[in-house]
Amino acid sequence: MDEVPSLTVRLLGGATALHGDGELKLGPAQRQAVFAVLALHTGQFVSRKELIDAVWGERPPDTATGIVYNYVSALRRALEPAGRPLVASRAGYRLDLPKPQVDVHVFEAGLDQARTHRLAGAHHRELESLRAALGLWRGPALDGIPGPFAETQRARLDELRLYALERRAEVALHLGVHDGLAGELAELVERHPLREGLHRMLITALFRDGRQADALAAFDHARETIVEQSGLEPGPELLELRRRVLDGDPSLHHRDQPERHRPARSLPERPSAFVGREVELSRVRHCLSALLDEGRGGTVWLDGEAGSGKSALLAEALAPVRGRTRRVEADELTSAVPLSLISDCLGCDAHDDLARTVAELCEDGPRVLVFEDLHWADEESLLDWQRLHRLTGRFPLLLVGSARPFPRRRTLDDLRSGLDAEIVSLPPFDGPAVAALAEEFLARDPGEEFLGFAAEYTAGNAGYLRELFAEFAAGRDLTTAPHSRLATAVETRLATLSVPCARTLNSAALLGSAFTIAELAGVTGREPEAVEEALAARVLETDGERLRFRIPLERSVFAANTPPAIRSVLHQEIAETLVKSGAPADRVAEQLLQAGDELTARWIPRWLLDNVGALSAGPAVELLHLLSRQRNLTEEQHESLAAELAALLLPGAATPPAPRPG
Repeated sequence: MDEVPSLTVRLLGGATALHGDGELKLGPAQRQAVFAVLALHTGQFVSRKELIDAVWGERPPDTATGIVYNYVSALRRALEPAGRPLVASRAGYRLDLPKPQVDVHVFEAGLDQARTHRLAGAHHRELESLRAALGLWRGPALDGIPGPFAETQRARLDELRLYALERRAEVALHLGVHDGLAGELAELVERHPLREGLHRMLITALFRDGRQADALAAFDHARETIVEQSGLEPGPELLELRRRVLDGDPSLHHRDQPERHRPARSLPERPSAFVGREVELSRVRHCLSALLDEGRGGTVWLDGEAGSGKSALLAEALAPVRGRTRRVEADELTSAVPLSLISDCLGCDAHDDLARTVAELCEDGPRVLVFEDLHWADEESLLDWQRLHRLTGRFPLLLVGSARPFPRRRTLDDLRSGLDAEIVSLPPFDGPAVAALAEEFLARDPGEEFLGFAAEYTAGNAGYLRELFAEFAAGRDLTTAPHSRLATAVETRLATLSVPCARTLNSAALLGSAFTIAELAGVTGREPEAVEEALAARVLETDGERLRFRIPLERSVFAANTPPAIRSVLHQEIAETLVKSGAPADRVAEQLLQAGDELTARWIPRWLLDNVGALSAGPAVELLHLLSRQRNLTEEQHESLAAELAALLLPGAATPPAPRPG
């Protein structure tokens, strides 16, 4: 594609085309809507029908085709000073403009670049990328642009902007760059009062500014808001932060040098309720007994996804040796600091002579070293961790490491596969474990039906189960979209997914409980890399020739990212795409039934009448009943749908009189 260096497009705040030092006149709002669609699909042909749907949705004027033709002609004239970037063909219209000249594409590329720096531990560069990406915003995305397409894109881009603002604040706090951050965070908290992460960052920023009283007042406001709007108490992290602010904890202040891993400390208190891990607990305790009874060292490796209970298991198993245990956690923000994990656990000079360090450590008896979240550890620390593993054969040392399966790292996979160690994997909670956990958390028996739902909805993830039980205890309706704490738990676990992957999952969540790659590609047009990433992260899994969300709760959170009104339109668009691809009638009906009460697409009545015989009885009756009550049908359509419904409900009976419209 030839570059058009003098033409740039801004959509993050209205729709503007800039040529040289001046702005090209794009015309009225609907013409700008057509231009916005072309700009967001730059380099791709967009059909007239797609443009009509984007601007007017399912109720275009009879003259819509002619109006679009006139809009495109006017846009071509408006863009002539920059050459002829808008071309037409039988396939539709295409804006020939490189993506780096459209601010939305630059913004999304900036977020992906920030993610690359994040996974590499280059957080100064990550902060620069986030700042540059956010600097492109001049106001609300597609401000003043009408139509369902613009509405959908606004919601999507606003969510990405919020993510970028949160992440920028988090990285800035870590790096000690917090001047002016409290004011920005206060505005975000007002707009998103149930996001506990924003409250924690605001309290921390105020404390670091020397405003301890304001930080405590911010906590009081946070607690009052969260309880009032969600019915739940704040999570333990926010409560712990208040205690640290009240105590004036100096570790909350950023030091001159960037913070590294948390310094070595003892195990957390053993959980008040520990259930569902008896087999895994006995395996860890067997290794501990060998250490204490025989002085025999060893290594334990814990595998488990976020929320599986790795830390709780270690707190329970190692409670008898709390005083003889050193524990450190790797974390994402400090994964690029060489040897930081080892030095924080054993001292700055440990790397020089690990054998001597361990010998001195074990002089007065057996010791336990716990390294959690090794998936974030720096490469040099992982090499030294492997050296410590070899030393367990010479000293009374129990070495413990834990890691998640994602993000995957070749170094970590190689290290784990070569270990002569006790490998303990934490599977999802089964039915009895879910029931035992519920018994500990709830003051009443929730019933077999709820327990079955909880096990299936969370796929046995212990962390998700705890949040679900908390919402159940607060009387929340769990059949609606996930509430803030559940949604936050999911978003935290999946925060490292790329922007294209998250966008693909938002669309996939609307496709139903299972779908094919072809269906997903037809709806999203996404590259296979996004699906591969979702499979590697174990968000999606294969089910024969189809894909599905491994954890239904996560699907619910991704689906909830699309506002309800837009979701209805998208379900109807997905259904139409499935019809065109030759999908079975029941798959199409599944989408239509998720669209809600208003089935406004004009093709639906004719499709239903043509395919009612191919549908299963349940979906057929439900769709006929739903559609026969729509107000935008002709009298003939009402009569035909009512007749089909009567034939299904009363086989052999005479056709009842058709209801009158309205």
